[in-house]
Formats: sequence, structure tokens, C-alpha cells
Amino acid sequence: MRPRRWPPISWILLGAAALALVVAFLVFLYMHPATAAVLRDVLIIALALQLILLTTVAIFLVYRLILLVDWFQQEIQPILQRARETVDTVHGTSVFLGRRLARPTIEAASVAAGVTQALRTLIRLLRGRLM
Repeated sequence: MRPRRWPPISWILLGAAALALVVAFLVFLYMHPATAAVLRDVLIIALALQLILLTTVAIFLVYRLILLVDWFQQEIQPILQRARETVDTVHGTSVFLGRRLARPTIEAASVAAGVTQALRTLIRLLRGRLM
């Protein structure tokens, strides 16, 4: 079931109400400067506490990131080294098989094809003379 959507006029009315509340709050602060000063001090303290909390969280995250990078180097590096050794072994094996098996086989097959074609041509020539 699809949730019911609010019509656009509802959003406009909600925005207007929020704007009216903000304006009323600012007028209240203008009319009562002592309350505004206390609220300002409270907000400054709240912002300072938030800054301390965010700095602590950022330091903790950087520390965890350092640990993660260290773990990757300890765990992933040996795996990459073994993969590199495997790739080198496969490369060496393919080069060896190409030189020792594939090339001689291809050369032998080409010589055999050439001899077969020469014999066919010779047989055709001999049949042409005999007939």
C-alpha cells in the first residue's frame, strides 16, 4: 500500500507556520534582551560541547582508520604476494609450453600439410599424364 501524499498546499502552509514561529521567536528575543543573552550563552556552550564531541569522534575514527590500514597491510600483502607468485608460475609454464610443445607441434603440422599438398599436386599431375 502506497503512503498517502500531502498536497502541495499543505507544505506551503507548514512552511508559512514555521516561518511565523521563527519570526515570533525573534521578536520575543528582541523584546527581552536579557533572555536573548542567556539563550546566546547557552547556545555557545552547547556548540562548544558539540565541537569537543565531534573532535573526539574524528580522532577516534582516524585511529580506527590507521588500524584498518595496518590490518590491510598485514593481511592483504601476503595474499597479493602469493597471487603474484602464482601469476609468475603460470606465465613461466605458458612460455615453456609455447616454446617446447606448441611451436614444434605447429611446425610439424605445417610441414605435414605442405607434404600432403605436394603429394596431391604430384598425384594430379601424374594422373593427367597417364590419362
